Amino acid sequence: MTIISCRIPCRCRHLIALIVMAMVAYGCASGPTIVGNWKAVDGTASVRFAADGGFHAVDNQGMPVSGNYRLMGADGIRFEIRHGGEETETIDARVIQAGERLTLTFPGEHSLETYERIP
Repeated sequence: MTIISCRIPCRCRHLIALIVMAMVAYGCASGPTIVGNWKAVDGTASVRFAADGGFHAVDNQGMPVSGNYRLMGADGIRFEIRHGGEETETIDARVIQAGERLTLTFPGEHSLETYERIP
């Protein structure tokens, strides 16, 4: 058996290990990264997802909607919409992100919405 000695200083090995672990963690992160502003491909609707779990949307008729969202699993999203006062509506959907395109599928409504990221 041959022993190969490492000529990389100990502190560099620790830095390399830290970088590799960060890359693995980033690669293993599940779900899309939807934080930001999105505009509907068809229509005038838009939605802004905040990093703190809040969202604000405007539908094609100009009606504003806001509340909280939570990513669930690899492709699920749950919206909790505030309707004034204490009333909250919960909507579950499927979210798929492919680059700068985001598709939301609402199974209960059999509808599909596609958005593109905007600056």
